[in-house]
This record gives sequence, structure tokens and C-alpha cells, in this order.
Amino acid sequence: MCYIIQSKDDNLISKSSSGGMFAELAKYVLSKNGVVFGCAMERVQNGFEVKHIYIEKEEDLYKLQGSKYVQSNLGNTIKQAKEFLEQGRFVLFSGTPCQIAGLKTYLKKDYDILLTVDLSCEGTPSIETFNKYIKYLEENVIKSKIIDFKFRSKKHFGWSTSGFIAIYKKNGKIKEKILPQNLSSYFTYFLNGNILQERCFSCKYTGTKKRVGDITIADAWGVDKEYPELLKTKFSKNKGVSLVLINTSKGLSIFNEINANLICKKIDVNKLRKYNHPLRHPSIKPAKYEYYQNIVKNQDYKNLDKIFKEEVGKKYYYYSLKNHTPKFIKNIIKLFMKRNKKVDCLLMTWFWNNNYGSILAAYALHKVVKKLGYTSKCIFNIIPLGYAKFFKKHFQLTNFCLNNKDFKNLNKISNTFIVGSDNQINYICERKNISRNLFNFTDSSKKRIMISGSIGSWDGSTNSDVEHNYVQHLLKRFDYLSTREEYGKDVFKNVFCCDADWINDPVFYLEKEDYLNLIKGIKENYSNKIMQYILYPTKETQSIVEHFKEKTNKEIIKFDGNENVKCFSRHKGKLVENWLSAIINSDLIITDSFHCVAFSLIFNKPFVCIKNTHATVRFTSLFNRLGIDIPLIESIEDLERVSLDYDKKQVNDQLSNIRKFALSKIEEALSKPKVLTNEQIEQEKEFQKLNKKFIENSTPWYKKNKLFYFGIIIPFVIPFLRLKRDLCRK
Repeated sequence: MCYIIQSKDDNLISKSSSGGMFAELAKYVLSKNGVVFGCAMERVQNGFEVKHIYIEKEEDLYKLQGSKYVQSNLGNTIKQAKEFLEQGRFVLFSGTPCQIAGLKTYLKKDYDILLTVDLSCEGTPSIETFNKYIKYLEENVIKSKIIDFKFRSKKHFGWSTSGFIAIYKKNGKIKEKILPQNLSSYFTYFLNGNILQERCFSCKYTGTKKRVGDITIADAWGVDKEYPELLKTKFSKNKGVSLVLINTSKGLSIFNEINANLICKKIDVNKLRKYNHPLRHPSIKPAKYEYYQNIVKNQDYKNLDKIFKEEVGKKYYYYSLKNHTPKFIKNIIKLFMKRNKKVDCLLMTWFWNNNYGSILAAYALHKVVKKLGYTSKCIFNIIPLGYAKFFKKHFQLTNFCLNNKDFKNLNKISNTFIVGSDNQINYICERKNISRNLFNFTDSSKKRIMISGSIGSWDGSTNSDVEHNYVQHLLKRFDYLSTREEYGKDVFKNVFCCDADWINDPVFYLEKEDYLNLIKGIKENYSNKIMQYILYPTKETQSIVEHFKEKTNKEIIKFDGNENVKCFSRHKGKLVENWLSAIINSDLIITDSFHCVAFSLIFNKPFVCIKNTHATVRFTSLFNRLGIDIPLIESIEDLERVSLDYDKKQVNDQLSNIRKFALSKIEEALSKPKVLTNEQIEQEKEFQKLNKKFIENSTPWYKKNKLFYFGIIIPFVIPFLRLKRDLCRK
């Protein structure tokens, strides 16, 4: 029988190399007044001593936890184990398969009170080789005495074999030296077999059928590939997962005893053994094994490391630079270096905005396109400062687009471009970006779709006739136009001679269940509380909030809006999911936010709508469409007009109609083939002339040079913005 397991004890599993199986078995045996034998490592005068010891107390368990990629000296522990067994003590003996075989040979009989645990082992270097490596590190790399050594570290690398950690003392302080696997000669030669002991290549204890221990423990490498659904629902990959083979009835009996402490799943061992070669065959002897062994045994370790660097060549310096580059610099480089993969649609949305509603509108549009069977990515043209976890989790992004050339390159990866909701086509606030937002960089053969474009309070007027002509050409290039506000249809028709539908905001296109799934992991309790989310706070708005606080005697949960949100975007309880959960679960919402009102209506929550001077028409347009009379409150005197009740059935019916109409229009626009008429071809020629002049006159000089932007703007401005954000938090 084969299982993958993970201990439920976070403290225990954090010190374990994989899923904590050995530690759980040890805890069980110790609870029965038993004795646990295992491998421990201790610093001695001339290096490290790796040997088997026994423990009788749970507080000593840490000594036996963690991998040691070196041969352990059994000493007289086999004799000690027999003495404990003769005394009637429960004994757990763990080790490599050959060590377990040696124990059984010495005992000459089986004991009911003996539990043997063998480890999946690919071979071991000698202690002499390891101590030569330690001496080399002390003299040439760290230049200080190493007091402890970790062969695996979840703290630094998660569940992986990505590197070692050397712990040393310098100037009275305990420090750590990270030794990445691809920069460590010992680690690399251990993995490829060059420093293993020769007898390991003919090991007779590999495979899965004739294991010598009652239980076999290994890393469950490959579980993410073969059982990805389990990592999403039951197991946490970063914590580590153990592969466990139950080889005897005794092993099964004890496994069942500790089952309540484990997350476990029975699996097919054949699916994972291909990722763990000791479960198939011994390590294969390398062709140049004798050459390396001669150096290891007869020369200074420095010579072996020199050969390693020569073999790795330029990659050594690449790995060195890679492993010593700060994470945030790596992330910035990825923005410029990653390759774009082709998708059906590219979305221009405000997924990066420091505004809960904008992010969820972008999420809804992305989700709708996916539900209709199309792949999509968001166009990445602004580096966000907040909500990074949300957009990384839910959105796929293009390469970072800085200048017109980058945007032009997007034509290579998609044939359909969609601009979403929010003020992206609002000339008043997006004048500098409106040409980009309306896809001036796309080829004539590309399909352009506007879904719920918001013009805010813009009446269609521009600074000049030239700009008006340019915007009109941009809009006429679209294959489908729709607006968020009802009066937007009239602006498009009367000012720019373009037909458009009114399909309202993308947040209405999803079902309630889609949003409920988003907040499943939120633990904060917002019930029996009042949610406050005010984008433009004043003394009047605060007095309105205080009025309801006194009237209901309920706690106020405050979510800050606009620029203030940057200060809280990574704080616990201020995430996008928390904001949504607060709307769904609180007893009353007080807001001047369109999207907050939208979600209140979706979930039939009572709300007080404070007048938002920036876009009153959004609210009135929505309320008229739903057929409800909701007053917009300007002062505390207006509260007598407030009724927290409205016709919820009518709202639900109208929202259902909005959803059906919008989805049918979007699906039709996406499926309709692109056809260019002769008139459109002539219009395109005229547009390209206008566009060329516009780009030349509007592109800032620093954006024309990506090297300048990458070399000056990113390294200096981004850290400044981060500092500003951190100060704001304090």
C-alpha cells in the first residue's frame, strides 16, 4: 500500500524534510514510553560527526529530523536497540535500507515491539568527503567556523532540494550562508553520483516490492504533476509531502494508529516512483567516477571545487548572479524578459488599480471571457503597488509594455483586443492615455471590442477639433461598442456618430456563486456590523456614519478609499476578498462607491448611498435601469429620505436580464468574424496618418528609451515609491 501524507502539526512539519511522517511515528512510539533511534549530526573539533543516537523524550526529536546527505555511523546503537527490546521497551529504528537490514541480521528474530523505518536512499558520501567540504567552505567561502549545517531548509527553499544552509558565528552574531544547489560542488556531485560510495551502485534494497522496513518513507516528488488536484484541496506543497509505503501488517497497524494526525491519501505508487529513482533502481555509476574519487581521496577539496566551476563554466557565474539578486529586481527583470504566449483575447482593464471595485470589475470581465471559452491575458502596462496577491492569483499578464513598440508587439499574440469597464475611455481623466486605451497600436486586421466602457461625466467634448477627429477615428475602428452609463450611448451617437449598447458594469455579469467562491478563505467575521467604504470622505459623510453607529449600536468596519488604500493594501483584513466579504456579510453598507452599491444590490444588502460628486450619473443610470428609487444622500438632513428597503425581487429579475443581455452581446461580438469593408479600409489609411503624428507628439522622451527606463526609472523610482508606501503604513 502506498500513501502520500502530511502532518497536521505545523511545528513538527516545519523541522521535517518532507511531510513529517518520521516525526509522527516517533511521537507515537515515545508516547508509549518507547525509544527512537535515528541519525543525528553534531559539530566536533575536526568537522562534523554524523551518527545514530537514541532519544526518549519528544523535546529531543529535533535532533533526528531533517535529511543528512552523508553516511551515518551506527556505532553500538544496534546493540542498544536489542537491549531495549529485551527490556520490553517499544523501539523505532530508522535508517537507510542497508542499516535496517544490518539491524535485522544482528537481532536474528522479529519483535512485535520493534518498528523499522527505512528511507528511500540514492546513496551516501563518506563522512571524510563531507568534512573536507566543510573545511573548504570555512577556509575559502565563509572564512569562519561552521557551527551547524542544514542539508534542506523549508524556511529558505520551501519543500525542495535547492540548497544547503551553513550556520556560523561572526563578530558575536549567528549568521547563515545560503549555498544553492547549482553553486555547490558537494550537492551537485552527490546528486549525479560522483562522490557516492561505490557499494551504493549495487544496492539490493531499492525498488518497492522487497523493502526491508515495516514502513518506507520518501519524498513525494512529482505529486504536483500526477495529483495536482490534491495540492489544491488537501495538501500544501510548500509544507512538504511524504510518500509512504506500508510494507507489513505491523506497519499498517501503527499507521492506522496515527492516521488522525495526518492528512493522507492512498495513491498508485507507480505514478510517483518514476520521480524517485531509489524506488526503481540503484544510482547509476558515472563514467568518470574513478577520476572524481581519486581527487576526493587524494587531493585537497579545493581542487574538486575548481573542476566543478570549470565544468559549469559561464553557468556558474550566471547562477551566482541569479542567486544573489534581490527578489524584487528579479521580478522587474521578468517583466521585460518573459515570452508572450498567444491567446484569444487581450484585455485592457484596471486590474492594477488601488480600488477594490476596479479590480473586481477586471476580474469579472476576465472570468466571463473564460466562461465563454476564450483564453485571455491582461495588458500589463503599469506596475501595481498593492493587491499583488490578488492579480497574481487571478490574472494572466502580458509582457510589461512601456512604449509604443511594446504595444505594437501585442499584435503578434492575439487577434482580439477588449477594453473593459471603468474610466479608461473617460477623456477628462484619461486624456493622455485614451489613444492607447482605444487600441491605436492595433493592426487593421484585429478585432476591437469595448465592453461597458465608462465615460464618467464626459460629454464628448475635446480640447480641439483635431483631437475630436482622432477620438472619432479610434471609436469607429471598433467592431463592437457598449457603455456602462445609459447616456453614454447618446454621447457616442450624437458626438462621434457611433452606435453603442448599454450593458452596464461587468460585475453584474457573474453569478453570486462566483463571488462566494472568492471569499471562501476569509476568516474575519463581519456579521452584525456596519461596513463603511467612502471614496471621498468629508465631515458630512463622517456624521452620517456616526448617526447609524449610534442608532444601531453596531461596530463600524472601515475600508479606506482612493489614495489611502495604498497604505492598507497588504494589511490583514484589507484585501480585495475582505472588502467583498464585508459587503456580503455585514448588516448595513454606507458608501459613495458605485461598485460597492453594485455588490450590495447583487447580494440584496441594505445600503445608504452617499452622493459621489465625481459621477452621480452612474448611480441614477443604474437605479433607473433597475426600477428602484434610492436617494443620494448629501448631508445628515437627507437621512429622513432614506429607506433601507427596496424591491429585491425586482432587482434580482432586472440584474438577471442585464446579465443575459450582456453575455449574449459579448458572445456575439467575440464569435463574429472580422470583415473589413472598402469604406473601413479607406478610414484606416486616414487614421494611420493621424495616429503617426499623435504618437510623435505625445510620447514622453524617457519612454522612447527602454534602457533609460530600465536603468534609471525602475531602480530609483520604484524603491522610492515603496518607501513612501511603508511610511504611509506607519
